[in-house]
Amino acid sequence: MAAMAAMDGECIPFARAQDSATAAPLAVIAFVQTWFGPSQMAVRQLLTAGPANGVEVFFVDADQEAHKAHQLGLWASPAFLFYARGCQLMIQRPETDDATKYVGSISTEELDSLLHQARECLATNAIVLRAGRVWCSGNLTD
Repeated sequence: MAAMAAMDGECIPFARAQDSATAAPLAVIAFVQTWFGPSQMAVRQLLTAGPANGVEVFFVDADQEAHKAHQLGLWASPAFLFYARGCQLMIQRPETDDATKYVGSISTEELDSLLHQARECLATNAIVLRAGRVWCSGNLTD
């Protein structure tokens, strides 16, 4: 747990993260491994981008919650679950099946795009986020 403290993020049990995420207008649950460099980077990205986009972020230790992660089909970290108004959002990624999670390292631009799209879901009631879109000057482009 000391590694997570150094990352300035606190891991909570999945059940608590899910309850909090479904109660928030916008939220992300991130399954991370505190010792894993890409997870540490994802934590830093979310700690910056989440609040800047009005998104509550909850971290879950993928090692401590391995059983739950596997139940959710998460076999790698970092992994992100996006929520708008309590509804888990669907992620469309090029050249992969649609899923309720984004698994793997993510660029800051991609994360910003997904968070902006999630915020738009509040206004449009959409439930799909499209990865591979770029957020540029207030507009999404492919």
